[in-house]
Amino acid sequence: MMKIKIIEIVPAFLGTLIFLIVIIPFFMIFIPAKILSAPENAYYFNIGIFRYIGLVPIVLGTFIYLYCSASFVFVGRGTPILFTPTKALIVSGLYRYVRNPLYIAGLLVLTGEGIYFQSTGLFVYCLVMFGFFNFYVLMEESILAEKFGASYEAYRQSVPRWIPKLKPYEKPHKSGTG
Repeated sequence: MMKIKIIEIVPAFLGTLIFLIVIIPFFMIFIPAKILSAPENAYYFNIGIFRYIGLVPIVLGTFIYLYCSASFVFVGRGTPILFTPTKALIVSGLYRYVRNPLYIAGLLVLTGEGIYFQSTGLFVYCLVMFGFFNFYVLMEESILAEKFGASYEAYRQSVPRWIPKLKPYEKPHKSGTG
């Protein structure tokens, strides 16, 4: 098992903390609040007490964010931010089932907010963010392929981009003598 060096963890932890307290709240709290408070946002629907079902994807998405952020720090020794990428390819935890659990977490939170606040505007925003995430993922995949080569290609071929698979990814074992 590889030992984790504190010198690698501190910058990764600080960068991920900035991601969690600045970037995520901007897209998941600030923008939705602006959408909800806009006078043009008159498109609401009423599902009564069932609106509380929206809390489930919000909590689940938040848990996934925190779990994946820890993976970025302790496994990848980097951050989710493109400017401070991981040093190692993350193919463990939730990444064994789907390649983009962090983006899925964001979509879960936004969907939950749309349900909880009964806002069509938030659902439209969620669709816009999915489009942005999909575009960003395509760019990110080419960067990962260049950085991690064959190991990323094997992972990419085995693990779906958006819909989690039931069977977890198993990292290929290197064959040879030794």
